[in-house]
Amino acid sequence: MSACANPAVCRLAAGQIALHDLRARSCVIALEGDLQLAFRDHSLAWLGEALAPTSIVLREGQCFIVPQRGVVSISASQTRAAAFALQASRTAASSRARPAHLARQLAAFLKTTWRRAA
Repeated sequence: MSACANPAVCRLAAGQIALHDLRARSCVIALEGDLQLAFRDHSLAWLGEALAPTSIVLREGQCFIVPQRGVVSISASQTRAAAFALQASRTAASSRARPAHLARQLAAFLKTTWRRAA
C-alpha cells in the first residue's frame, strides 16, 4: 500500500503499488517520477477476466482523468520512487475552486519535500 500522509497526496517507493477507488472524472497527477496506472473498462465487463486491464503510463508532471468509477492500481516504476496527487471529481458548482485547491495541495507537498531535502 502507499504512504499517504494526506489522502490527496501519496508517495510510493520504487515498485510499490497503491489501490484507490476513484469516482469518474477524478484526476491522478504525477508529481514526482513516472506512474503506471491500470484499471478495467466497465463497458467490457461482460468479457470477465479474459480482458486485460487498461494500462497507462504517466510521466512526471502529467495528469490523467479517470473516465469511470472504479478501482485504479497506481504503481511507481521499479527503479525510482514516485509521488502523485489525487483530485476527486466535484460537481459543476464547486469546479471553480478546484484549481486553487489543487495549487494549495501541490504547494504543501513541495514545501514538505524541500524541507526533507534540506
